[in-house]
Amino acid sequence: MEAFNNGDLEVKKYFNDYETWFTILKRKGLFDEIDPHNASDHEVWQNEYLLWLYENDREKYYTWIQKLLGDIEIEEKTNKAYWVGDREDLADLFCDNRRNDISQDTIRSILSDDGDWWEPYWDTSDDIYRDVIEELTKENLEVLKEKIVSLLSGQKLSPETEEMELIAAEQGHKEYWEMNNDSVLRIIDDKESMESLLDDELRELKSDLYSVHSNSFNSAMQDEVYDDIWNELSKYFEGTGKWYSIPHPSKKDTQIQKFKVPINDFEGYVNDYLINNKGYGNSGTLEYHGSFLEILREGNDCLSVRFSDYPDPRKVDNNINSYFRDYI
Repeated sequence: MEAFNNGDLEVKKYFNDYETWFTILKRKGLFDEIDPHNASDHEVWQNEYLLWLYENDREKYYTWIQKLLGDIEIEEKTNKAYWVGDREDLADLFCDNRRNDISQDTIRSILSDDGDWWEPYWDTSDDIYRDVIEELTKENLEVLKEKIVSLLSGQKLSPETEEMELIAAEQGHKEYWEMNNDSVLRIIDDKESMESLLDDELRELKSDLYSVHSNSFNSAMQDEVYDDIWNELSKYFEGTGKWYSIPHPSKKDTQIQKFKVPINDFEGYVNDYLINNKGYGNSGTLEYHGSFLEILREGNDCLSVRFSDYPDPRKVDNNINSYFRDYI
């Protein structure tokens, strides 16, 4: 064993392969004397050692994987592997400086919840009646009706459209008409009349409606980009992870936040790397890279995500009705 750990034993010459050698050591009770971390030529056989452990001693396999990859936690009972680190570091798995792709820096900002990454769209609607008013729920339509009546009640309004002229005639004064609970829904239902008021007496309301749409549009776009990023990351991870608190290593009564996310087919990615890098020396070992993210980057194509031209209209409409009462 001393000769092996010192790099003086030609294993393949005498035993044909490392798998046979490790099996012999296990049978003779010498297996625990192997030092895959400090042996002088451990980089030559470390990958084969870990692959042997996977097939023959899974508990020790997970123990060594955690020692060699500093961003991994493995649950003892289930052997479920989690990536642990700063969430924004997942941006390293994405392509960078590639045409039309969102850059790594932007993805890093998104994953870190840095609001400065987003440059809002301002001209999100060229038809506020179609894009907001026609999308309102019954409940929000009632809010709009009450708002319009409160703004225009008691005013003598000029009849600028056929519907306004009809209302004026029914009210008994053709030269003007009045906004009330009876006329408001007729006005809202008539696009020409509503747009006439929004361009004149209800200019401030029109501005508020544009704000509703702008914020609904931009929020939907941000959510869509975030979802697209995690859809790409689902190649490697389950869900979107979670934050948890642990005691600060040096400050008493202080907690620090850590992020963890379950890994899909952890053993598959690790073992593929081990197999594909047999015989590559130090640079082909887990120890050389030291992190699961580096293993993924080394052995897989970069992920790709782009900005959409327009967010899902259903999400925009849902936001409009969710945000409406914050503005109106």
